Amino acid sequence: MRALRVAAAVEAVSLLFLLVNVFTVHVDVITSLGGPTHGTAYLVIIVIAWRTPPALAPGARPRALVPGIGGLLVLRRMPREASAAQRPRLVEEE
Repeated sequence: MRALRVAAAVEAVSLLFLLVNVFTVHVDVITSLGGPTHGTAYLVIIVIAWRTPPALAPGARPRALVPGIGGLLVLRRMPREASAAQRPRLVEEE
């Protein structure tokens, strides 16, 4: 889960830098460093989402494929489902 959080943050921040760069000064160094960083974070998010059991996060896999914000969408979906699945069940005593 921690790796997913880091990858989602890197994906979002690198996309922000790339968009600001494109619409302002368009420095080639930012593009050549930010592009592969963003792409790697995107692929890491897809791999983590597809390796997560579907029972823990139903619907997270297709959300990972959304470029730019897929990691944030997966994070938003996973804690709710994962925490419910990991919660201990209370057994009523008779």
